[in-house]
Amino acid sequence: MNWDDLRYFLAVANEGSLSAAARLLRVNPATVSRHVDSLEARFGVRLFDRRQDGYGLTPAGEKLMGRARGIEAEMFALARAFDAEDKGLAGTVTVTATESLTGPFLIRNLPLLRQQHPGIRLHVVNEYRLLNLSRREADVAIRMGRPEQGDLVIRKIATMGLGLYAAPAYLDVHGTPETVADLRRHDVIDWLDGFPETPPVTWLRRVVGDRPAVFATNPASGRLAAARAGVGIALVPCMVAEGVDDVVRVLPDEAIPGIDLWLLVHRDLARLAKVRAVLDFIHDRAQEEAERIAGRGL
Repeated sequence: MNWDDLRYFLAVANEGSLSAAARLLRVNPATVSRHVDSLEARFGVRLFDRRQDGYGLTPAGEKLMGRARGIEAEMFALARAFDAEDKGLAGTVTVTATESLTGPFLIRNLPLLRQQHPGIRLHVVNEYRLLNLSRREADVAIRMGRPEQGDLVIRKIATMGLGLYAAPAYLDVHGTPETVADLRRHDVIDWLDGFPETPPVTWLRRVVGDRPAVFATNPASGRLAAARAGVGIALVPCMVAEGVDDVVRVLPDEAIPGIDLWLLVHRDLARLAKVRAVLDFIHDRAQEEAERIAGRGL
């Protein structure tokens, strides 16, 4: 049996459609369809019901799903075991983090990482979706929330502070908020529905009440760009707004909840020299820049 056929089958079963599975696997939908067709032809059964709202498993598909998950777990465990054979401080380490951390923190410190470990190549994946470390979608993750699943080594590295920012031109027209209660009469920029309910998201929506947002997007750079354009007031990580022209911080003394940042790695890879070097580097830089990450003095 072709393992790739099973891998593509699992992606469709998990994602619910060819297009979503193709995005996950970074291939085109026709490739996904070809592998699913191959698997159905091999067993002589229909594995999916093709519906308008996506792909649903048939009874035969459910039966295969249970077996395929076990095979998948074994395949990834085997891959991790080979990867964990220490090859020294050289090679690629893939880190997943949100866009808010990539530029202001990871890329900012990349020259120092290159200086300390010239043999290590860092690949950074910007994702709000929680990439699966057990399935090797990434080697290391920085997440805004402590996960409960998986055989992971976890440590808290910092708390990211957020602030409210607006363009001077907007404040000239609408006035500057003096208290949090004043936000209820201002144009506020929000996250899209479905974004994880982190403490600052919950805080902002509570203080704004039922006043609808004038604009919503998940990337912090997008919310800040909207604030710079005079659309309204945006809550963004202070690191993202650091040194940005055309915005000022409003209510700077307000105690806005921060976001705890967690550094994760699968236990099988935690002792691999290149991975350990990246873990230690990220942790040490986060400790060194703790005040900046927290937004104090920015």
